Amino acid sequence: KKLIVLGGSLSDKDNHITGWVNRMCGEYKKTSTYTIFRNGKIFEHFNPKYYSSFIDEEKIDKKIVSITLENQGWLNKDLINKRYFNWVGNIYKRNKSVYEKRWRGFVYWDSYTKKQMKSCVFLINYLCENFNIKKNCVGHNTYINGIDMFEGVTYRSNFQIEFTDLNPSWDFKTFKKLIEN
Repeated sequence: KKLIVLGGSLSDKDNHITGWVNRMCGEYKKTSTYTIFRNGKIFEHFNPKYYSSFIDEEKIDKKIVSITLENQGWLNKDLINKRYFNWVGNIYKRNKSVYEKRWRGFVYWDSYTKKQMKSCVFLINYLCENFNIKKNCVGHNTYINGIDMFEGVTYRSNFQIEFTDLNPSWDFKTFKKLIEN
């Protein structure tokens, strides 16, 4: 393993796990090794020595450990009723945690929690030590040509411009400092 790739669940609670189990009659392969929930709890879905189709390119997927952070992703704003909806149309209930920044065609985002940041740093330190992964960290969420040659911690949005995870509400600069120090 050479890379740790962070992505988002685009759902609330453990709904993404239910989706993985039910999608394609249980044959869905775009799962992640770990999930970090909003409360900071870490769940291992399978042994990190194995891989899934997280990036959907086998040569890349074989060398990554994937971590999904619970997060609803981009949000749509109902200007009349002054409420937000997630990408599947469900009412977003944490209005105080809406993050506003125009990026990849969207403006409003679900925020990550400090507990997630803390647990993510803990898990990455563990993985880097156990798999001898370099403690380098990309400091942004934009596309990087040739990112598959990087060794360290990246984001799914570094691989393709269609990916919106991790979203702009993640504190990339602080996270990079915590990983590299």
